[in-house]
Amino acid sequence: MPLCPRCTKPVYFAERVTSLGKDWHRPCLKCDNEKCGKTLSAGSHSEHDGKPYCNRCYGALFGPGGTSFFLLLRGKNVEHFSGYGHGGTESHVFLNGSTGRVQ
Repeated sequence: MPLCPRCTKPVYFAERVTSLGKDWHRPCLKCDNEKCGKTLSAGSHSEHDGKPYCNRCYGALFGPGGTSFFLLLRGKNVEHFSGYGHGGTESHVFLNGSTGRVQ
């Protein structure tokens, strides 16, 4: 029986979600950014070093930079600097690695 990569407990067939070539418990398949933790669906997220990330965090943490970005503070756009950028998550820089999610 496979072990969940997050909690290391056995994953039974009825509770299995397969993603990144591994079997997970549904609540264990979540964004690896500790400031986010969003529960993910198989196939609708990104991966970095074998760890799952929501697309928003992946773009903010590992995507290409650019000089157009939003500085997010507690989930609100507080400053916008225009310049070269793609306008998607790859152009956003989050404060201290945060995705702007208010905890």
